[in-house]
Parts: sequence; C-alpha cells; structure tokens
Amino acid sequence: MKLSLVILVAPLVHTISSVRGFAAEPSARIPLKGIDAAQFRHPLDRDLTSFVQKAPLTGLAEEAIRASLSLVEQGTRLDLLSSSVKVSQNQMPELYKSMEEAARVLDMDVVPELYIQSSSQANAFTLALQGRDNKPPIVVVTSALVDRCTDEEVQAIIGHELGHLKCSHSLYLSLGGLASAPLRGLPLVGSQAEQLLQQWRLAAEYSCDRAALLVAQDLEVVAGAMVKLFAGTSRATNTQAFIDQSREYEKLLKDANPMVRAAVRMQQRTHPLPVERVTELEKWYNSVEYKSILEGQK
Repeated sequence: MKLSLVILVAPLVHTISSVRGFAAEPSARIPLKGIDAAQFRHPLDRDLTSFVQKAPLTGLAEEAIRASLSLVEQGTRLDLLSSSVKVSQNQMPELYKSMEEAARVLDMDVVPELYIQSSSQANAFTLALQGRDNKPPIVVVTSALVDRCTDEEVQAIIGHELGHLKCSHSLYLSLGGLASAPLRGLPLVGSQAEQLLQQWRLAAEYSCDRAALLVAQDLEVVAGAMVKLFAGTSRATNTQAFIDQSREYEKLLKDANPMVRAAVRMQQRTHPLPVERVTELEKWYNSVEYKSILEGQK
C-alpha cells in the first residue's frame, strides 16, 4: 500500500539491561488515566509540536489536513476490508483484547480498528490521526509480525502505533512541513529547515517507542520485539547482547574519524538507527520522567 500520508513504523528494537523495576504482567498493567501525549513525547517532538500549535493560521491548515486525511482513511479502510482480516471479538479475539488493553492503558478515547495484512515483511502502521467521520482510527500489523513475536511483543508494537495516534503525528508533521515550505528555496535556511523536519520525524519515533514501553510496562518485552524485528528472525532473543552492541556502536562512533562520523549523521532515514533507539529507550526507562508517570497512577 503506497499512501504518502501513512506513517510506516519500523520494527521496535529497544533494549534494556536487567533492570525490571516497573515490569508488569499482562493482567497487571497500570491504566494511565488522564495521560497526555506531552508527558511521553521526546523533547524535540514536544517543542516543535507546541510551536506549530501556536503558529498563525494553524486552525485553517489543520482543517484542510484533517479533510484530506479523512479521504485517505476512507480509501485505506475500504482496501483493508477487501483484502485483509479485521480483528474483532469473533476474529482473533486475543488480539482484539490486546488492542483494547493497550488503548485503555494509554487512555485512548476510541479503540482503533486493528487489521492483519498478509505480508512477508514484519511491519505495522497507522494513519496517525482519527478522521472526521467518527469512525475509529486504523492500525495495521502484518502477518509476519504476528507470527514472529509473542503476544506481549505484538501488543508493545501496537502501543507504538497508538503513540502515533495519541500524538497526532500525521497532523503536526504535515503542519510543520507546510510551515517550512516557504523556506526551502532559500540558501542555507532551506536546508536547515529540512534538517529540522527530519530530526522531528526521528524524534516522533522515539516518542512512540516510549508509548510502547508505557503499554508493555516491561522494557524487555519492548526490547524483545525490537530485536526480533531488526534481526528479521524470531531466533534473536538476547536483548542484553543487543544493548551491549548499541554501547559498542556509541563508543566506535565517538572515536571515529570526524569525516566518517559526519557522513553517518548526514544519512537520510525515516527512522532512527536501531542501536540509537535502544540507547534512547534505555535512558528514558531509567529516568525520573518514566517512573513518575507510573508512580502517579498508584
């Protein structure tokens, strides 16, 4: 499916060491009543979203984007109903309950529709915005993802997608793109604006990795899903080894020739490097910010 407004979410692979302070069994996850997206957004995602929200003419642009996305959503829903399997209480009920629980943990107003799409690629995506027709938003996971991961890992990946919805990333990233459009033709400023947008897209993925962790409330579950998806096989199960790999990468990058380091950082990506996602998630897992969210619900 090639829809330019669809946010494709690469496999989540974040790892944590042996720390388990906030691990939770599936039946014991803490519902995060009243949680706001700003509480788990990556700082850059939070700052740029706030900037766009306060920008002139945001209201008019938002209406236009919502109208466009509503049309995209209609076409996507029809395509999925015709060629994929819609999860329900009667069809794959264990996944239906998993979606319900994930939405409850993140205090979503509406439980999204979940579809299973046949594909050899382990992936998941959402339109990242609820349409204007009062229909539930859409989340899609592929058959390869479901087959490769445990139920808890699949739920963590669903949590990542719910993070995109909770943050309305399609809306705000689109608004950011519109706001920066007049600058793109200007020398120097144009490239800086495009670079900032790219950094925002990557920060949005970090935000949603945090949402996955809030749903799982167990770092090793999120890390386990990511390791399997990044490796392309369910046989990769040692999360600690991948953590060690991420630290090795950071050390080598720090010691690398400045030209090599600059070339690595300048590469265009839709998602952060797997090892960088591991590092970022581990830092947040050990942060006061993460612990305060869960402790505030007790």
